[in-house]
Amino acid sequence: MNHSKKIICSITSYIITMIFMKKNSQKNNQSKILILLFLFSGITIGFGQTNFYLSSSQGNDSNNGTKKTPWKTLKKINSIKLKPGDKVLFRKNDAFFGHFVVNGSGSKRKPIIITSYGKGKQPIITGEVGKKNGGDFQEAILVKNNDNLIFKDIEVHNNRLSSREGVRDQDAFGIYILNNGNRSLKNFIFDNVTFKNVYAPVPILKEKGENAFNGLEVAALRFFSTRNNKKTLKNIQNVLVQNCYFTNLQRLGVHVKHAGALKGVGSEKMNSNVDFVFRNNKFFKTGGTCILPIRTYNCLIEKNIFEYPGDNSDPRMANRGSSVWTWRCVNTVIQYNDCLHIRGYLDSHGIHIDHENINTFIQYNYMEDCEGGFVEILGGNKNSVYRFNLSINDGWRQNPKWKTSNHTLWINNVVQKGKHFATENYIYNNTIYINKPYGTAIDIKGENTYIFNNIFCAMNGANIGDKQMHINANNTEMFISNNLYAGNINKRFTKLDQHPVFAVPDFTNTHANRKGFQLHKTSEAINAGLAKLGPPIPGAGKGIFKNVSKYPIVDFYGNSIDLSEEMPNIGACNAKKGEVVK
Repeated sequence: MNHSKKIICSITSYIITMIFMKKNSQKNNQSKILILLFLFSGITIGFGQTNFYLSSSQGNDSNNGTKKTPWKTLKKINSIKLKPGDKVLFRKNDAFFGHFVVNGSGSKRKPIIITSYGKGKQPIITGEVGKKNGGDFQEAILVKNNDNLIFKDIEVHNNRLSSREGVRDQDAFGIYILNNGNRSLKNFIFDNVTFKNVYAPVPILKEKGENAFNGLEVAALRFFSTRNNKKTLKNIQNVLVQNCYFTNLQRLGVHVKHAGALKGVGSEKMNSNVDFVFRNNKFFKTGGTCILPIRTYNCLIEKNIFEYPGDNSDPRMANRGSSVWTWRCVNTVIQYNDCLHIRGYLDSHGIHIDHENINTFIQYNYMEDCEGGFVEILGGNKNSVYRFNLSINDGWRQNPKWKTSNHTLWINNVVQKGKHFATENYIYNNTIYINKPYGTAIDIKGENTYIFNNIFCAMNGANIGDKQMHINANNTEMFISNNLYAGNINKRFTKLDQHPVFAVPDFTNTHANRKGFQLHKTSEAINAGLAKLGPPIPGAGKGIFKNVSKYPIVDFYGNSIDLSEEMPNIGACNAKKGEVVK
């Protein structure tokens, strides 16, 4: 039932009750008059949950917002105070230009739902209004200090071509979740939302360097919590992004950021955004990184397709990516993703671990044709793990400005020099295969690094470690053992291996994409690995990690494995008798 009808019905019922209760009272007429005055005074009181319908093609803001008589503009819905259980429905095949401000919070049991109705293509909501209307908005949809929301079956654009007063020309967002209030915001779901065409009014200029790149705050979906202080502790919690599609973006797909806290204020968890899940999404041709979490605590990124991050098909694009790029995060699991055709003049590895992360687990991912390379671990990290991944033809970038612009393995303390090293680095049971004529670098400047049970295979003119070979353990343990080497691998690297295996891996079919890197039963990689556990995943089996095991129990293909007891295979496939997963 429509909101207005509910009000009328409720007040009518009240009038009837008053009449019957006070029919013999002298005050009866006075009561009727007061009620009628209230009814027509313009004051609205909500009763229960309400559906609000909008159609830019068939609506009118003077309507009552029902399915038969929908409203027309975003301005109209912005004027409504939404309540728990309310729904805002946009008509399919319609486009809505302006600024949708979600005015109200739902509850855990009764979230506010933003969705669509009718048949056809998803309705488009965009912040593009043009210079004549004051310039394009910073974001198409703004959620400021409200929570318990579901966004479903809509399409969001924000191709900002004109400046707007009070908005940086380097900013553009599709949906912006902002917490600058005085509490935690909780419970957000984004399901089957399409994000397209998000650009700031100014392009990024590579020649202006790192500051220009970092200053470009453009993201299809952005979460931001401002700095905590002694009076206010806040963050964003419990977020699920699933089945969404991201494409044609100037820089980021998803950007999650907490500004942290003043020194000594709040816990590490409170000074982060908590419990974020990204699952079954597709990213295609984003100018920068697909998912960039900064200060998250517990983040699960799984079963996504990342294709052409760091793209430059539009000259406004940043042209520098990596599928996922973590920074100052705690407890991050990145698994079962496809990282394909990553591009960019810097970074642009399959998945990379930027500075000062704790407990980052990159497992069961397929990476192919990533321009920068396979492993990227920068300074200040602890417990960085790459395991049971396939890396196929990664690290081909040739940039004349940097001798080592492409890496098979890169662990470094760039940006902050001195003692800003990554420690406890684990790279094991991966399959690395290159069959194209280029050389890569192995550059390790970390502490306590463990590289074991990997297949390094360089064929048809490929050379792993030829570009540069540099290893510095900084007076800590450097453990390299039980790796298999085939083809052209830098001998200075292989000599560091305590128990090397020099042999052809005997893959089933290298032309069959990921399935072809399983092992024939005759492979010398079978039972040749080292039974050695890396660090456990904190919180495994609980919360957002309820389906994640503490230690690996399967390989890349789903074959069982027990690294604590049995002799595993070398590489990402643990099949023992030539069993092939189809």
